[in-house]
Amino acid sequence: MPHVSLKLRLLEAVIRIVLPFLGILLLVAGLMGVVSFAAMPLAEAMRSRQWVPVPAHVEHIQVMPADLVRNRPLPQLQVEYRYRYEGTWYSGDRHDLHHGLDTEKAMDARLAKLEDGEPATAWVNPKVPEQSMMDRSLHWPVVALALPAGVVAVLGGLLVFAGMVAWNDWRPAWRRTEGE
Repeated sequence: MPHVSLKLRLLEAVIRIVLPFLGILLLVAGLMGVVSFAAMPLAEAMRSRQWVPVPAHVEHIQVMPADLVRNRPLPQLQVEYRYRYEGTWYSGDRHDLHHGLDTEKAMDARLAKLEDGEPATAWVNPKVPEQSMMDRSLHWPVVALALPAGVVAVLGGLLVFAGMVAWNDWRPAWRRTEGE
């Protein structure tokens, strides 16, 4: 049996075990970013096209600063409003497709339009009037955050693939014969 260094054994363990697990973590994190920043808002934008506009009364507005610890990479606009649909009053707290996340510049523009006590427009799902939002438009800078998340997912997929290739050669390096 040939002598194989500890470095080679550790390198093989990293390639066969650590890289695939790291790849799985990156793949899942990247896919979650793509889904949350692009896929879900795009699907909800299509779904909300049949919603109807109704007058709304803004009751409270608050801007939450970006906080990576709380998984909020951008400032978030929190708004509470009341609206009336088919004779019944409802309360809403959803501002837009991205749940209030937007760039600071866009956030300032939205705040200039909305003020406490001011009339506004809410978009209401006619099938489920409890569902509403104040802005149905996509915020493209937020959707663009799906691109780095997609790169992370691709990197994770490549690491998983590299681990699969390493596992395909199932015999450890120290057990292979010299002629193979």
